[in-house]
Amino acid sequence: MSDSSLSQRSSLESLRSQSPVPSIQSEPDTLPPAVTGRMVWEGNELAPDEYVVELQKAEVENIRAAVISFKLLGLSRSAISKETFLLEPGLASKLSSFSSEIHDGRGVVVVRGLDGARLNDEESVIAFAGLASHVCPQRATDSYANQTLSHIRDATHDVVPIWAKDLGLAGSKLPSAMEFHSDRFSGDVLALYVRCDGSDAGGGEQFVSSFCRIYNELLQVAPDVLETMADGNWPFELKDPHRKTPYLDLGPAIFFAAGRPICQLVKAPLLGSPKIPRSPIMPSLSLEQAHALQVVEDLARRFCTKLDRRNGDIQFINNLSIMHARSAYGGKFAQGRSPRHLLRMFLRDPRNAWTKPPSYLHKFDEPFEMGREQNLPVLDTDPWRKISGRESHG
Repeated sequence: MSDSSLSQRSSLESLRSQSPVPSIQSEPDTLPPAVTGRMVWEGNELAPDEYVVELQKAEVENIRAAVISFKLLGLSRSAISKETFLLEPGLASKLSSFSSEIHDGRGVVVVRGLDGARLNDEESVIAFAGLASHVCPQRATDSYANQTLSHIRDATHDVVPIWAKDLGLAGSKLPSAMEFHSDRFSGDVLALYVRCDGSDAGGGEQFVSSFCRIYNELLQVAPDVLETMADGNWPFELKDPHRKTPYLDLGPAIFFAAGRPICQLVKAPLLGSPKIPRSPIMPSLSLEQAHALQVVEDLARRFCTKLDRRNGDIQFINNLSIMHARSAYGGKFAQGRSPRHLLRMFLRDPRNAWTKPPSYLHKFDEPFEMGREQNLPVLDTDPWRKISGRESHG
């Protein structure tokens, strides 16, 4: 898609459309100026040596020792924290420093080398949560699914119990491709632990794209697309454990606070997904919204880079400034499931957390509500219900 097909209207002439949910910071009369700094990048400007950090042998041994020490405490996995997952001061400080790069730098950090720790399934969950707690100490929990840690895998070959025969699988349980998105109101930072990259089965590559770069481009060539994204009339289809049918939640796909654009554009609750079709009672997208989705997808692909990935990697991705996507996988395993398996959590670091628009602050904060039970399952035994979540991630 060429820029010639986009609107050429100047951003100085572009005024925000009216929104049903007024907010000074999230819905300005004019679009904020272009973003500057290291978070603005194109694919060829983000080489692996900029975001991959190799763990030293002694650091891997320290993590394994911390896993064993935590197991000896006899605590539940929900108790994993910086205080219970003890690391040497140097490693703890190193992990903590990654937060600045995630929030104010490139927005992507990959910690490599954990495969050398020889961890079993339970130990991998403990290590993932423990290491992540030193980077971003707060973990999000989806209030619909009561899930803190989820398993991204191919569940299409699982035996479906009778009670789940009418329930579809979320995108994270399918080997199909996912277009660029950021997970809506799920957490500030997306963390993924690559237990098996599935490379033997083919596909499943991951891609990231700087939304700040996309924003700057649209500000120049198509500010009307940004206006459409900032309008509060996007028809998101959400779920509630106390309702038999989904409900409509109107809101914007992009927010503004402290001069920064915050992307929260996820397509599943807008368009449905391969196994969870959109409810017929939900309104369709407008022509402007459908156009905006396509323009953003085209630019995300244009500016993206493929993540350098290996087994044992822990990926930290800014979920407010980075859009992510993946290719389909498992093509070589037509008669069986792909071994591709990632663990996922959403995190927040209060030290570096971005300012959020006041009118929507409760939605950004809700997953981090204090006192909520945290579920960090070692095995994925309920792919039909729990992983879907209120917002149907992806």
